[in-house]
Parts: sequence; C-alpha cells; structure tokens
Amino acid sequence: MKLNLHKAQGFSLVEMAVVLVIVGLLIAGLAVPVTAQLDQRNYSDTQKELIALTDALIGFALSNFALNGKPHLPCPDSDNDGLENREVTGLCTNAQGNIPWATLALGKQDSWDQAYIYRVTPAFADSAIGFTLSTVRDIQILDGAGGNPLASNVPAVIVSKGKTGNGAGADETENTNGDAIFVSHNLSNAAGNEFDDLLAWVPASILFNRMVAADRLP
Repeated sequence: MKLNLHKAQGFSLVEMAVVLVIVGLLIAGLAVPVTAQLDQRNYSDTQKELIALTDALIGFALSNFALNGKPHLPCPDSDNDGLENREVTGLCTNAQGNIPWATLALGKQDSWDQAYIYRVTPAFADSAIGFTLSTVRDIQILDGAGGNPLASNVPAVIVSKGKTGNGAGADETENTNGDAIFVSHNLSNAAGNEFDDLLAWVPASILFNRMVAADRLP
C-alpha cells in the first residue's frame, strides 16, 4: 500500500508540473497581446490629449490679449514648472520647451509620463504685439528627415516622444534638436531609424478662422 501511495503522490507531482508548464505557456502567449493592447491604448490616449492641447492653445489665443489688443499663443515652459516663460519684453524666453501645462490647465505628461515638447513661432507668442493674419510662421512638418513637407508655415506644434522616449534615429532626432523642422509619420521599427513620436500642430488656417469668428482678427 505504501508503494502505491508513493506512486500516486509521484504522479500528482508530475501532473502539477505539467499544469504549471501549461499555465506558463498560456501566460506567455497572452503577454504579447496584452502588451500590444496596452500600447495601443496609450497611443490612442496620447493622440486624444494632443488634440485637446491644440484646442487649448487656440482657446488661450482667444482669451489672451497682447498690449495692442491682438491675440497671442503661450510661450513654452523652459524651467519645468508648468508655466510659460516670457521675457518682460513680451517675447518667449525660448521658442521650444515643454508644453505649459499649468498655464493651459491640461496635459502635463503623455501616457508614458514624459513631458510634451512644445514649439511656437516666436511672433505668434509675442504678448506685446500679438499676431495678425499676415504674421509669418516658421515651423515645418516633414514626412521624414530631409523629406517632403506635410505642413508648412505652422504657428505651433506639440510632440510626444512616444514609448521609446528620445530615439537615436534621424527622424526622432529631428523632433528634439531644437530647430523649427519636425517629422511626422506612422510608427516604424526600421533598424537604426525607429520612430514612435506623435505630433499635433495648429494649422494657421484653423487658428485664423477661429480668431476671425470670435472677432479677435483681423
């Protein structure tokens, strides 16, 4: 009887080991789909917030008056306190920095807990003279580093650096190098030029139409 009991117990341990292996395989198989779903949700949430931020920028221009009564956009946050940084002259301390989330009361970080990059054409954020329908814009959006233009003469752009953060590829580097040229295209896993940045910009036509409709311009 003891021998049979040992055999039964041994068989139970084998069964348990098999069950654990099967459960492990099932968990491993589910991990990829769950991760993919989480990534998709994060990208979707960030895209929605980028749209909300562009709307907030337009709303800021609608409710903020330059000294001459013209509208103006906020300056970037260059000291990481959430507030725009502006010189006493009315010009921005820097044309590029973080989104002034406290000033806008929205959008401190993206879904990966990273600050949004915000670039504005300096003349559009000048609180001394504001902007008009003829104010020159200097931001360009391309479909790749050195590529074709998707949007030209843009007043302002917002960037999420995506899940990977600061990438080393040419396209992602273009979005963090501090100039007025940015890249936007679909996610890419191309070796050496991976790209998962998300961008939203304020088209001049929409900004101007909103200002005219509210009698802020011309």
